[in-house]
Amino acid sequence: MNASGVGNGAVARSWSWHAGKGAVVWQLMFPEGGIVAGLKRNPVSRTASLFCLEAESGRNISDDFVPVVAEGSDLPVGEGWMIGLETTHRGVLFCHAFQSGSPEHQGLWAVDLLSRRMVWGRPEAVFAANLGDALLVYRNRMFAGFPEREYWLIDPRNGEVIESLGTGHERPNLLRISAESEESRQGIVLPEARMSADGPVEVIEAGVVVAEGRHTPSLLPGAWSSTVRASVGGLTVHEATMAAASPAPLFNNFLIRGSMLYYIKENEELVGVMLS
Repeated sequence: MNASGVGNGAVARSWSWHAGKGAVVWQLMFPEGGIVAGLKRNPVSRTASLFCLEAESGRNISDDFVPVVAEGSDLPVGEGWMIGLETTHRGVLFCHAFQSGSPEHQGLWAVDLLSRRMVWGRPEAVFAANLGDALLVYRNRMFAGFPEREYWLIDPRNGEVIESLGTGHERPNLLRISAESEESRQGIVLPEARMSADGPVEVIEAGVVVAEGRHTPSLLPGAWSSTVRASVGGLTVHEATMAAASPAPLFNNFLIRGSMLYYIKENEELVGVMLS
């Protein structure tokens, strides 16, 4: 654990975790149990894996976990590269692959990173919504030459079907609309974009805590510098550069959850800052 300040006597404790040379911290989620979990990618080797840290200290709990299609299998989900994160349930993280040649998601796999095991998988299912005690999913199929979706409710604990909803859209749409957003369910506050005379600014206002991300042209031609600053009660407690020379502004590169600010630094590093 480190201390960070800006020379005015205000100090916030912080930690940093390095994902590995060449890695890109891609997604973050917050399962129950005081952990932050995420997906990291390595564009050079075209590999992807999951990691899990203690949220308040940054202690490495699990790293370089590659989801496989079934427990005991050697076949990685999404060929070990084309994967993403969908949602969480209690301490379990859910990931997906992609449909061939498409950005559409395909498959749903439950991962317990604390025990480094696959809990269950449904390669035919596509995630639609997290309803708390059930997951709304569907399967794409053809009927009389036309595509349609067959919906189910499945148990997030074991992947078993709780109820088959058929191919009608009305009830699945109502369930999807009623579902709590991932940000709200996981207690995440994301920045809102604003314009200023100096360029685009992102802001999170959470009570007395304010976090700002500023994006300005770098000294290098065609590059951008992105910084983050956090203040509590008007007093700056943490300020850092997220990227010194990025080809584009690093939007949505920080968030607040509870009393912690999290941001990604130079793609490879995850930083946690305790704001209270």
